[in-house]
Amino acid sequence: MKEERQARILNIISTKQIETQEQLAEQLAASGYQVTQATVSRDVKELGLIKFTAKSGKQSYMQAPSIGGDSKADRAVRILRNSIISLDHTANFIVVKTHPGGGNAVAAALDSLPLAGVMGTIAGDDTILIINREIAATPGIVLHIRQLLNIGT
Repeated sequence: MKEERQARILNIISTKQIETQEQLAEQLAASGYQVTQATVSRDVKELGLIKFTAKSGKQSYMQAPSIGGDSKADRAVRILRNSIISLDHTANFIVVKTHPGGGNAVAAALDSLPLAGVMGTIAGDDTILIINREIAATPGIVLHIRQLLNIGT
């Protein structure tokens, strides 16, 4: 039952913009799973769900790469954590500084992640320019990258 419920949660967050645990509980109820807030909270933690800023500017749940495995997302996060020195932003531009020679690998890792609103990256030897569609989305994208790096805000 738990595995089925958690699989349903992953399906829900991959197809709908879920902003709160209450919304997640409502979606589960609509799928036939009557759950308490404590159960949803525990599932969110066990599944490693994090909030990211969606294209709309609203926060939504997604599954964070575990970095313990060897999936494409896990490898991307390992590259980011091992290579990024700093992040800075202005308007709809984000500048990422890396160790010398890390620019291309970090840009490729960023391009492989689901960063809503990002148009693309331009890489140099140790600097990446991330260009996003809307100025208002920039702080959310920076926050999302910082969450992946576990360096806070």
